[in-house]
Amino acid sequence: MIDKLKNIPFFKKLNSYKITPVICWSMIVMILPLIFSLFSIGTIYRVGLLFIILNSIISYHIGKLIKALKLRHYWLLFMPGCFCLIVLLKYANYNFLFALIYLILEIFGLMDNKIYG
Repeated sequence: MIDKLKNIPFFKKLNSYKITPVICWSMIVMILPLIFSLFSIGTIYRVGLLFIILNSIISYHIGKLIKALKLRHYWLLFMPGCFCLIVLLKYANYNFLFALIYLILEIFGLMDNKIYG
């Protein structure tokens, strides 16, 4: 099934760009809160499970991807920016703080265990 998808010309072209994984993970960060709202999952679970745990793991992973793919550092702003867009559309303003937390976690992923040296 995945091989069939990879052979579609649109996906071949999309996978030829180095930034595709960063964009795909950022889109997942935008889509998951909408899915949680669609299924009427409560605010406590959305903030706890999605915003704190899952998005934090994704943001750390994006930082590691940016380093591994040798992308420019301004790509660190893409995922928190996408998250801010979804907060503007649907959620309370206190959620903007999570964008800053995600940016910090991306920087930790970029540093790759070289915090002290």
